Amino acid sequence: MSDASQPSRNQNIKILTVRSLLYGIFQRIFMVIRQPFILSLNPSVAVMGFLEGLGGFQGLIPAFFQPFFGWISDRMQRKPFIVLGSILMELSLILFFVSGLTSNFFLIVPAVILTATSLLSIPIIDSLIAESVEKSQRSVAYNKILLATMAPGIFSPFIGGILADRFGFISVLAIGIVIQFIIIFLLVSFLNEGPFEKGAVNFSELRLFILRNFSPSRHLRNLYWMNAIDAISVGLGPLILYGLLRLQFNYSNSQLGILATVNAVSMVLTQIVISRRISNYVTKKLLLLNSVGYLVYVLGIAVSNNFLIFLLLEILMGILIALWNPAHKTLLANSVNKSARAEAMGRVTLYRGIFGFPAAFIGGILYEHFGYSAPLWGCFIFGIALTYYIYFHIHIKDKRLIEK
Repeated sequence: MSDASQPSRNQNIKILTVRSLLYGIFQRIFMVIRQPFILSLNPSVAVMGFLEGLGGFQGLIPAFFQPFFGWISDRMQRKPFIVLGSILMELSLILFFVSGLTSNFFLIVPAVILTATSLLSIPIIDSLIAESVEKSQRSVAYNKILLATMAPGIFSPFIGGILADRFGFISVLAIGIVIQFIIIFLLVSFLNEGPFEKGAVNFSELRLFILRNFSPSRHLRNLYWMNAIDAISVGLGPLILYGLLRLQFNYSNSQLGILATVNAVSMVLTQIVISRRISNYVTKKLLLLNSVGYLVYVLGIAVSNNFLIFLLLEILMGILIALWNPAHKTLLANSVNKSARAEAMGRVTLYRGIFGFPAAFIGGILYEHFGYSAPLWGCFIFGIALTYYIYFHIHIKDKRLIEK
């Protein structure tokens, strides 16, 4: 990267940080109220799980969209697709708002689909971050962006929960519409393209692209299977946890907001502590530590009915996420060429979506037929499988994936 590109590179990180901060304000609220809002329109838990599996943040639709648009952006430009993702999210929020205003559940389905489609920009943003800093600074940059996304969680979920309890869900959705409009303005006006060589889109390569998705390079394959196992475990319970807590313990939106706030505070404090040393943690030991910590978390939410225990468990989960996300993204970014980086990051979502899609639906069915703890014990079993897989099949050297 040339020195001439330094101002635009610095501006990209600044704009993406501000975008993440604004997005985080609403995303953390939306994460808390989305499932209670959907349940307020009287679908079954299984239907809610199906919608989460179809269009949630690790759903089937983003699973297919992210690798494809990542592949295209590797050959064209990053900015148009990042802007497109924000526009689709705005349309989604408008549909959610109208659904709440009219108490019409059927508008939820296209709203969820639009939310899912908007997530096409995630691997593209991750790639633009990597291209806007030197290699040695990637972990720090990812951590900075994640910190900006999570920092609003210190206050926004609790405030959002209070607003939802006092003024209804649509008051929160209206705030989200305004925030998303500001994000679109910032991206259109100030975001620059990344400093990378653009190629031509040759759709005759599409068949090879599809084959690569289902037959990835050997040194990356185990990472994708690790994510697939994790997606099944997360989908069975944690993905629908706020809905389960609302139904099982009748927690208010404010209480769910407190849980999300504690999670965010834990995550932010952990990131502040490790922000300058995160690149040192790209190791197999970290992956194993996270998987064991996840087992403790799932076991706790499966056997507890105490709100204080749930608070302590959210502290643990915040620490685990803060360690996992930047290290995981850095490991993948270091293990591929920049010309295929967005495609590779999108492929993580593909594997998570394909295998996680039925998990949330199955988790809902298990809850309806066997009670609250049934889907969570399923999470625990797959968590054990994840720990086993990491120990025997994930190999890292010099912060890159290797074959053995």
